[in-house]
Amino acid sequence: MSSRRHTFNIGLNVTGMVLPMLAGVVTVPGLLHRLGEERFGILALGWALVGYFGFLDLGMGRALTQYLASAEQAGVSREEQATVACAARRMLGALSLGLALMLSLLLPWLASFVTMPADLHAQTLAATPLLALAVPLSMWFSCSAGVLEARSRFAAVNSVRIPTGVGNFVAPWLVSLFTADLFWVIASLLVVRLAGALGMAWWARPEFAQPAPHWPSAGIRQLMRFGGWMTVSNLVGPVMSYFDRFAIAAWVTVAAVTHYTVPFDVISRLPMVPLAMMGVLLPLLVQASHSAPGTHPQHYTTITHTVKLLLVCWIPGMVLTAWLGPWLLAWWVGADLATASTPIWRWLAVGVLVNGLAHLPFAMLQGAGRTDVIARIHLLELLPYMAGLWWALSHHGAVGAAVVWSLRVSVNTALLFAQAFRLFPVWQPFFVRIVFGGLVGALATLWIAFGA
Repeated sequence: MSSRRHTFNIGLNVTGMVLPMLAGVVTVPGLLHRLGEERFGILALGWALVGYFGFLDLGMGRALTQYLASAEQAGVSREEQATVACAARRMLGALSLGLALMLSLLLPWLASFVTMPADLHAQTLAATPLLALAVPLSMWFSCSAGVLEARSRFAAVNSVRIPTGVGNFVAPWLVSLFTADLFWVIASLLVVRLAGALGMAWWARPEFAQPAPHWPSAGIRQLMRFGGWMTVSNLVGPVMSYFDRFAIAAWVTVAAVTHYTVPFDVISRLPMVPLAMMGVLLPLLVQASHSAPGTHPQHYTTITHTVKLLLVCWIPGMVLTAWLGPWLLAWWVGADLATASTPIWRWLAVGVLVNGLAHLPFAMLQGAGRTDVIARIHLLELLPYMAGLWWALSHHGAVGAAVVWSLRVSVNTALLFAQAFRLFPVWQPFFVRIVFGGLVGALATLWIAFGA
């Protein structure tokens, strides 16, 4: 595949992330006005849960991408590939039903820990079964998307991902025009997820056609080896990404969730450029990692040029974002909410800048099948992060949560680069330049945000 095609695919992925973010920018002020800070805080928790459910797939989404990309390179027949994909989908279907049942029982209990008024608590309890139903839909979506990305069918993926991402914001906004009842607001998220799962499955149907009439034991074992450790990462990693909101709801107030979520949901979407690039580059990284150096010079050239472009755009962009944050928030959601959210925005800008660079070693380790390394790093970080978050919330509220999150992702980035430096010696000089650029950018962001 040509560099021009890779650039086109990256553009598609960026578009698939930009448009949902723009939808959020347009709809969030209206949602805040009609729902109020407390109801919006619960909706934000619903968004977080639906996002988390997308990771509860045994790592099969990424595992299928990795398996099919390497199988195609090894000359495995399309029939056998379809057999493995169908088996993986059946496994996920059974798993998702069990998880949905478990969550339908667990979520009402978890809701009891959230500080909220009595009437809001009743609406939240009524909506929790709907969130549990999102589990099988998210798994179906992930499985189909993983197969399509292995074939580099990013146009098909984004034809579903874009309206689904936009719908996550637009659907609740439309419902809020008629009612502020959280049951119907959360129900709109389920409708969007259902449409997305069906759309992605429709595009992926040729990849599941004509499987061989046997159970693909070897292929499933390969998926589980890759996906097993990926599962650990998919359970632990998102916990560290989303747990802060639930902790704020439990230990501070549900209104404080809004003060935290409004800047977090905007600024955490800014790594769309790194994410888009790594999504396109993953099949190339898989092929390059399984070959001797020099076997795929076009892959190395494409990867190198792409990451250089990332550095040129990403670091200055995040420094500018930290500087403009207070004005953007005041324009977007009003002066009162901006006052509470500005310190959170500034600290998150530092963490997001550093975390954006982590997508490269993360994708390289995935491409090489070293999901065990990623999982061990996440497990190592979990308890210190939980302890730090508890202390920070107790002493500094939502701002403390932002500081601890940024520290955690900075440590995570350092550990990922350290492991990639060890495992990929051919890339070591390049890693050094990236880390140096990221350090300069983080220091500049801190100076602009707090010292200028």
